[in-house]
Amino acid sequence: MKYKIGFSKKSTDICDVSGLAIYKTIRKTYFFRRKYYVYDQNDNLLLVFQQSDILLFFTKTEILVNNLGENFEYRTKGLMYILNIGRDEISFNGKIAGYLKSEFKVNGKTVGFINEEYQFPNNLMTITFLKSDVKNKFCLILFIIATVNYWDTN
Repeated sequence: MKYKIGFSKKSTDICDVSGLAIYKTIRKTYFFRRKYYVYDQNDNLLLVFQQSDILLFFTKTEILVNNLGENFEYRTKGLMYILNIGRDEISFNGKIAGYLKSEFKVNGKTVGFINEEYQFPNNLMTITFLKSDVKNKFCLILFIIATVNYWDTN
């Protein structure tokens, strides 16, 4: 399973190899905080989360609406982004500078890869999973929550 990430000024789309948007995220800005609305391909609202920060420092992420069918907890540990779903822990390592190349891990086992490559005018980012699994959906949700600051310049 392979996905391509499309970044624009106000949103990001996760598309399958045929170009169909599987998930799209839309930002709405409020005073000192931003809300992100995550929709599926049928425009069903899956998730609403809010981030507040001071110039991208001391960022706080809060899940406001969860329509994914599973309760989860999002947290960070340095540059590691973590989603806890029941007894499962999904994670990947971020990067401050350079191209993002990382692995999705579920309970310490690699299940997929994130690869960013230079491509004009925007870099190309792809996500590849080793096999089809229900946890892949939550890997993509983790990616969306963790990387909104990548494409959101406000």
